[in-house]
Amino acid sequence: MKQELEQSILFCIEALNNNNRANGSQKVEGNDKFVLSTLRKISKLPYQGRNLGIGDLGYKDGDRHSFEDMLRDCPKKSITYSLDWLDALLVLLDFANYDEIQILDFAKRIVNDDIIFNHVLKHIISNCVVLNDIETAEKFIPNFKKTIIFKEEDNFDMGYLIFLKHFAMKGDVENYFKYFKKSKPATNRYEVSITKSSLVRNYATKHNMEESMKLCEHKNLGHKFYFDLLTAYSDQGKYQELKNIFEQHSQLKQPELETELKILATAYQEAKRRELQVDDDFEELFDRAKKVDRKLRWGDFKLQDSIFFDLGLASFDNAERVKRCRKAIKNNSMKKEL
Repeated sequence: MKQELEQSILFCIEALNNNNRANGSQKVEGNDKFVLSTLRKISKLPYQGRNLGIGDLGYKDGDRHSFEDMLRDCPKKSITYSLDWLDALLVLLDFANYDEIQILDFAKRIVNDDIIFNHVLKHIISNCVVLNDIETAEKFIPNFKKTIIFKEEDNFDMGYLIFLKHFAMKGDVENYFKYFKKSKPATNRYEVSITKSSLVRNYATKHNMEESMKLCEHKNLGHKFYFDLLTAYSDQGKYQELKNIFEQHSQLKQPELETELKILATAYQEAKRRELQVDDDFEELFDRAKKVDRKLRWGDFKLQDSIFFDLGLASFDNAERVKRCRKAIKNNSMKKEL
C-alpha cells in the first residue's frame, strides 16, 4: 500500500503541474482514476496518520478539517480542479503519515502552481503549531513562494496569521502580539480582526472582568471588542453574573449598539438551555427588544429579530412566549426556524 500511496501522491503533483492558471482556468488533468482508486482503498483501512488535522487552522476556533471529513468530501467520480487535487494530495500525505520535512520535499515538486504550494506549506506550518512547536513552524515560513496578484507578495504573513489564530485560541496575549506586526494587519484586516475577537474572548474565560477590560484598552484592540469579552460569559449562560457586571461597569452597556440587551438575551437563552437557575426576566427583555432600532444589524439579520429569536429559544417550556417571539420576528426564515 505504501508504494501505491506514494504513486498517487506523485500523480497529484503531476496534475498540479499541469495547471492552466495563466489562462484563468482552475481545471487540470491527471491520472485521477489511479488516485480515486487509492482513496477508495484507504477509506476501508484503519487510519494510520498522526491525527493532527488537515489544512490551515480555522479562524474562529482553531479547528482543522479531520481526515474523515476530508476523505468524505473528496470527489468520487473525477478530479477536475486544482483545489480538488490539493485536497486529495493532503489526504494522501496525512494517511501516509509523512512528517513535515517529507511533506515539504513532496511539495517542492509542485513547480507550476505557487499558490497550491503555499497551501501545502500552510498545512505543514499548522501541523507544527498543533504540536506547539512554534520554533520549527517559524523555520518553515521562508519557504513561502512569491505570488503576484495586484503586486508581488512574499506571503510570509500567511504563516504568521496561523500563529495569531493559535495564540488567540489559547488567549495568549504575549505571544499573540509578538507576531502581530508580522501578520501584516493593515493588509489582512478582516482575518486579523477575527483573531482579535478570538483573543479577547478566550482571554476573558481565564481572567477577571477588570483584567479583560484592561486588555481591550490595548492600542491594537479597543472598546469595540467589549462584545467579545462579554460573549465569554454569555456563551456559558452566566446570566445572573452578567446582570451584576453591567451594573458595575456601565461603559460595557453600549446602548447605541444594544450590546447589553443582546448579551443578556443570549446568556438568558443559554442559561435556560443548561437548566441554570436565573431570574424570570422574559417580560423585561421582551419589552426592551420591541424598542430596538431596526437599522441595527446582526450579521445577515436584524439585531432585533436575533434577540427575539434568543428569547424564543429560551422559552422552549412556554408555548405562549414562543408564539409571541415568532410573531415579533419579521424575518421569515428566522420565524420558520423558531
